[in-house]
Amino acid sequence: MLLEPQDVELFFKLQRTLMFFVNQRLKVIPADLASPEAFAALSPEVRVKIRDALNANVDLIEAFVGENPARLSDDELDIVRSWRHLVHGNFYVFRQLPKYTVFLTTTALAIAYGVLALSQRFEDLIGPYLPVLTQTVLLPFKGVIVYDGMMSSYNISFGPGVRRSLNKSFKGAKARHGIVRSLPMSGEPLPPKVPKARPAPKPPSREEFRNQPKQRGGEVGGHPQDAEVPA
Repeated sequence: MLLEPQDVELFFKLQRTLMFFVNQRLKVIPADLASPEAFAALSPEVRVKIRDALNANVDLIEAFVGENPARLSDDELDIVRSWRHLVHGNFYVFRQLPKYTVFLTTTALAIAYGVLALSQRFEDLIGPYLPVLTQTVLLPFKGVIVYDGMMSSYNISFGPGVRRSLNKSFKGAKARHGIVRSLPMSGEPLPPKVPKARPAPKPPSREEFRNQPKQRGGEVGGHPQDAEVPA
C-alpha cells in the first residue's frame, strides 16, 4: 500500500529539510549544500551517508525542531519530532498484506512492523519474491510507519530451512506484540490469548430423545460381560 500523493510530497519536503540541516551541522559532505532541494538531487550513495549520520546523532532532531530554520508549521514540526523514534537496521521484507508490507527484524526476538511504501510499491523496488533482506530506516508518519525512501537489498536467496525459521519468528513476533503499525511501539506485550469457551451441547428435544436407539448394557464400551443379567 502507498501513501497518498499529498502525504508523499509532505514527507519528502520534511525529510530533505531535516537532512540539509544535519549536513550543515555535521559536514558529512565537505562541499556545502545550497538548499534542501540540493540534498534531493544528490546520488543515493551520498544521501545514505547523511542519513546514517542522523541515525548516529538522533539528538539533532530536537535541535532542528527547536531552531526551526525552515519555518515549518507546528504540525510539520510534530512529524519531524516523532522521527526521534526511528528504527534502523536490517529487516526481512517478509510478506505483502493488503494494508501494509511486513518488515521483520533480524533480532533474536523478532519484531514485525507493518510498513507503507512511498511513491513506489516495494515489489517494484525489490521484486515480487519474498523474503528479501534489506537495510533501511523506519519512521513514524501521521499515525503509520513508512520507510525513509532509501533502501539497499542483499542478493540472497533463502532455502526451506530459513523460510521455516522466519515463519516461526513471525509467529512469535505476532504473539508478543502483534504487527506494529505505529511508532514508538508499546513496550507492553500482548495479553495471552484465552481459549474460546466451547458452547455447551444443546440437549435433545423430547422427540429426538424418544427417537434415540436404546442402548443395551453389553454394547456400552464393547464389554459384553458388563451387561445386566436378569434374575
